[in-house]
Amino acid sequence: MEETQNPYAAPSAPPPLPAEMWDQSVRADRGIRLVARLIDWGLQMACLIPLIVIVAMNPQQNGETPDFTPLQITGMVICGLAVLGLAIYQLVLLYQTSQTLGKRWMNIKIVRNDGSPASFGRILGLRMVVTGVIEQVPCLGGLFALANVLWIFGEESRCLHDLLADTKVVNA
Repeated sequence: MEETQNPYAAPSAPPPLPAEMWDQSVRADRGIRLVARLIDWGLQMACLIPLIVIVAMNPQQNGETPDFTPLQITGMVICGLAVLGLAIYQLVLLYQTSQTLGKRWMNIKIVRNDGSPASFGRILGLRMVVTGVIEQVPCLGGLFALANVLWIFGEESRCLHDLLADTKVVNA
């Protein structure tokens, strides 16, 4: 007797895993990630360069503390507030959208490796603080920093901080 296939039977393919159902994202290009990081770095430098110029205008002489004019002190305070304000704004953006200004302008964002949204604690704690602490270790920290950024040329296009935090950067 010939067996016929039941048209009402459940499909024989296994159901997709939760990560496969969730992740419909496209990884961000390495060049776009670099441009986003350069934008963030450039914004920081735009706040810091005036401060550096103000301090350099009044160099220390004979080991004495330089005398700054009230205008220079005001400029240093304004630059300091600009740096602090930018850092707070970047953290707020990371909390709300998992993007910095550079990532927002380049239309990319940070997500978990399965495509779900990355928590602020994961982004700040694992991606930034842990790697920042490791990079402060004398001698080995510099090697880790270099390996961290060069790891993006691996098969998954993820840096070491992405692997530590189980995150990836995708097109928004």
